[in-house]
Amino acid sequence: MTTSKRFPASAAHHLFTLSASGTALAVALFAASVADAQVATDPAPASADNTVSSAPSTPAPTVATQDATAPSSGPAAESSDDIVVTGFRASLRSSIAVKRNLDVVAEIVSAEDIGRLPDVSIAESLARLPGVTSQRTGGQASAINIRGLSQDLVSATLNGREQVATSGNRVIEFDQYPSELINQAAVYKSPKASQIEGGVAGKVELSTARPLSIPGKTLVSVNVRGVYNDRAGQNPDASEFGYRGSASIQTKLLDDTLGLAVGYARLKQANVATRFVGYDYTATGQNGSPAIRDLDGNGRADAIGYGFEAVQSGGNETRDGVLGSIQYEPTDTFRVLLDGYYSRFKSDVFRRGIRVENLQQTSSNLTDPTVIGNTIVGGNASGIRTRTIQQNENRLDKLYTFGGNVQKDIGQLTLTADGSYSRASSFFNNSGLDDNGNTTATPTTLSYKLDGLNVGSFSTNANYTDPAANAFEGFYIVPQKDTDRLYAFAGSALLKIDGPFLKSFEVGGRYGNRKAERTITSFNAFSFAAPVTLTSSNSTTAGFKGKFSSFPDFIVADIGSIFDSQLGPDRVVDQTQAFTQDQSFTIDEKTYAGYGQLNFDTIAGSLPFKGNIGLRVVHTDQSSSSTISDGGTGRYLNTRGRKFTDWLPQANFILGLTENDQARLSLSRQISRPRFFDFRNSISTNLVSIGGTAARLDGSGGNPALQPFRANQFDATYEHYFGNSGSLVLGAFYKDVRSFVIGGVIPNYDFAANGISTPPLAGTGFTSVVTTGNLFAPINGNGGYVYGFEGAITKTFDFLPAPFDGLGAVLNISYNQSDVSITNAISGNTLSLSLPGLSKIVSNPTLFYEKNGFQTRVSMRYRSKFVAPQFGLSEQIVTNAAETVFDAQMSYEFPQGSPLAGMTLLAQANNLTDQPTRSYFGQTAQTGTLQYFGRQFYLGASFRF
Repeated sequence: MTTSKRFPASAAHHLFTLSASGTALAVALFAASVADAQVATDPAPASADNTVSSAPSTPAPTVATQDATAPSSGPAAESSDDIVVTGFRASLRSSIAVKRNLDVVAEIVSAEDIGRLPDVSIAESLARLPGVTSQRTGGQASAINIRGLSQDLVSATLNGREQVATSGNRVIEFDQYPSELINQAAVYKSPKASQIEGGVAGKVELSTARPLSIPGKTLVSVNVRGVYNDRAGQNPDASEFGYRGSASIQTKLLDDTLGLAVGYARLKQANVATRFVGYDYTATGQNGSPAIRDLDGNGRADAIGYGFEAVQSGGNETRDGVLGSIQYEPTDTFRVLLDGYYSRFKSDVFRRGIRVENLQQTSSNLTDPTVIGNTIVGGNASGIRTRTIQQNENRLDKLYTFGGNVQKDIGQLTLTADGSYSRASSFFNNSGLDDNGNTTATPTTLSYKLDGLNVGSFSTNANYTDPAANAFEGFYIVPQKDTDRLYAFAGSALLKIDGPFLKSFEVGGRYGNRKAERTITSFNAFSFAAPVTLTSSNSTTAGFKGKFSSFPDFIVADIGSIFDSQLGPDRVVDQTQAFTQDQSFTIDEKTYAGYGQLNFDTIAGSLPFKGNIGLRVVHTDQSSSSTISDGGTGRYLNTRGRKFTDWLPQANFILGLTENDQARLSLSRQISRPRFFDFRNSISTNLVSIGGTAARLDGSGGNPALQPFRANQFDATYEHYFGNSGSLVLGAFYKDVRSFVIGGVIPNYDFAANGISTPPLAGTGFTSVVTTGNLFAPINGNGGYVYGFEGAITKTFDFLPAPFDGLGAVLNISYNQSDVSITNAISGNTLSLSLPGLSKIVSNPTLFYEKNGFQTRVSMRYRSKFVAPQFGLSEQIVTNAAETVFDAQMSYEFPQGSPLAGMTLLAQANNLTDQPTRSYFGQTAQTGTLQYFGRQFYLGASFRF
C-alpha cells in the first residue's frame, strides 16, 4: 500500500470562511453584551498555581488531568457575587471558569449540568459539547467522537486513570457510566506531558464526587423517573415502559477530615429498533461471476445488491452502577483517596423479520427493472430465495475499577503515588434458527423498489406466517466472551519554585500492564434430525408498523422452547465438525512511561503569559497469541508481537490579551494504539491455485506488527469572556498524520517465516505450495492530514428585562476535513477518502430558559455524513448519512423555605423526530442500513437534602 498527503491551498479560505461564520453567529449576542461585559467582569486569568497539576499542594479541581492524580474538590464557589446562581446557568458559569483557567484546550460539563437534568448516560451530556458527537447504539449515545474523528482515536480516564472497555476493543462505551454518579466531565482536545498518552482525537476525563467538597455535613440525592418508548409498542418482544432511579449519600466525619460517599443507579428500559438492511452492491454476481447485464444500454454493467432484509429488534436492557469513595485529609499536607466503581449491563434483544437473498444470481429472472445511476433498485424477480429471521442476542457486561491515591507535601515538594486495577468482561451470545425448510413451497416471486435513504417496499407470493411453509432445518449458537484487565502504578513529584518565570517543575512515571482476551466458538450449521414445524405453542405471528407497514407479516419462533425440545436444556451438541477457534486470541500489552514538565507563569511585555512545556516518553511491548489451524484436525500456539518507543513533546501557551481576552497555542505529538481486534494474531489460511497442481498460501486475520496512529498536532484558540454571563471561543487545529491503521492487503507475506504452517495437501488436488502470498489484514498507512475550525458562544441574557432575562444560548459549530490516499496493493486502484468516522460539520446548539426555579432546554445534535470505519476488499465504501437529533428537557425546583424545598420535578424527551441512522454504498441509491429507534420520554422527580 502507498499513501500520499496534501494540504489544500483552500485551507486559508476555509479558515476565513469559518471564522467569519463563527463571528457572524455571535454578532448579535456580542454587541448586546458589551456593556454587560464592561460592568461585570471575571477576575484576571488564574496564575499557574491555580491550574490543574498532577500533585497539587491543595485539593485540585475535580477535573483530573494527570495519570498519577485522583481529583479532589470541585471549583471554588464564586466569592464576589451577591446573587446566588443555581441551575443550568450556574453550570455554565462553573464550566466557563474551569475552562478559562485550564492550561490545555478543553471543554467542560459541570456537576450542575449533569445532576440537575441528568441524561440517560454521561455520553448524552458529552455529545452536547463543541466538536463532540456520539454514535448511537440501541438509540442511546454510546461511543464518543471528537472533532469528527472516530471513537477508536478517543481515550478515556476515570478519576485520572485509564479505563478498560467492555466493547472487546479499546473503545469506551460511555453508556456504561450513569450520569447521576459523575460529578464532572472534561474533553481534552490538546494534551500535556503529565497526562496519560493516547487519544489523537482527544481524551475524555470523568470525575466522581468528592465528599469533602460538599457544603454542610451531609448531602443526600435521590432521582426517580419513568421511561416510555413510543416504538416499543410495535414490537412484541419489548416493553414500552421502564424506569430509572439513583440514590447517593455523601458525608463528612472527624472534624471534616474524613469524607465518605456511596451511590447507586439503576436503569431498565426498552432496547428497540426497526431496520431495513441492504446488502453489498456489485456489478458482478456472487463469487465474481460475470456481470448480470447492462439493463439501461449504456455499456456498463449495472450493480445490484445481493439482497435485503427488514427486521424488528426488540428487548429490554438493565444497567446497574455502584460508586464508592473514601477521602481522608487529616492535615493540610497529607491526602488519601480511595474510590471504586462497578457497572453491570444486561441486554436481551430478539431480531425477527424477513430476508431476501440471491438477487445477484444470473439465474434470477429480473424484469421491469428500475435503474438509477447504474444501480438496480427495483424490479420483478422469480427464483428468489427468501426466509424469515429468527435470532436472539444476549449480552452481559461487567466493569470494575478500583484505585488509591496518596499525596504528601514536604515543604515546596509534593509527592504523589497512585495505583489502580480495572477489569471488564462481556459475554455475548448470538443464537438462532437456520434455513427455512420450505422445500415444498411455491418458488418465490418478488416485486421490490428501494428508495435510497428512505424505507422501500416489496411484495411476494411467499407466506411467512404459515407454519407448514416455515419449518426449520437447523440452528446456530455463537457465544463470545471478551475480557480486558489492566493494573497500573504511577508516581510523580512536583517542586514549587515560584520564580519570576518558572513556577513549578514536575517529573513522573507510569507502568501499565494490560491483557485482553477473546474466546469465540461457532457452533454453526447444525441440523435437526428432521425439519422442525412450528406450532401455536412455540410460535406466534407479528407484523411491521409505521413506515414499514407495507411489508408482509411473519412468523415468530420461540427459539428457547425449540432448543429445549430438540437439544435439551443444557444445549449439548456435538462440536466435532463445527467448533472453531480461528477468531479467538489474547493480547498482552505492557507500557512504561516517564515525563518531565515545566509549568511557567510570567509577564511578556505587559501581558500575562503562562503554560507548560514537557516531554513524555513511552515504551510499548505488545504481543498476541492464538491457536492456528494446521489445516487438519490439529492446532498449534503462535505468538507474535512488536516493541516500539514514542517520544511525545508537548507544549501549551496561554497569553492574556486583556482582562477578558486570551489566546492559546498548543503544539504536541500524540498516539492512539490500534484496536485489539486489529492486531490480534488469529489468522485463517486457504490455498489459491497459481496454475496446474501448484498453489499459493493466502490468509486473512490480524496484524500484531501494527504500530499506533501517530500525529503531530497544532491547536490555536481565541477566547473572549462576557464577564460572568458567557464566552466566545474561536479555534483552529491541524493534525499531521504520520501513520494510521486501515484494512488492506500485505502482499508477498511470508507465512512460514511468521510461524504459519502449510495445511495438508491430501485431497486438495495440489502437490506443491508457495508459502508467500497475500495476507488480508489491517495495515499501517503513512501520511495524511486532519484540520478544522471551531466556533462556540455561550451567552446568558441577564441584561434583558424580566422575564426575558432568563433566556440563554449555547451555540457551537465545527468544520473538519481530512484526506488520506489509499492504493490497493493488488488492484492498483487509488482511493482518496476522509479518515473513517470523520464528519465534516458538527454542531450542538442549545437554547434554554431559567427563571424562578423553572428550567427548560431544547438541544440539537448534528453531524454531517462520514465514512464507516471499514475498508472493504471490494473497495466499496460505506457512508453514514448526516443526522440531526433533537432533545428537550424541563424541570421545576421548589424554592428554599417551601414545604417541598430540595425537590425538583422534571420531564425529558429524547430523539423528538425519531431520527434514524442511515448508511449507503457509494451513492445514496444503494441503500445500506436504515434504523429507527423511536422517541423516549422521561417523567420523574429528584430530591436533595
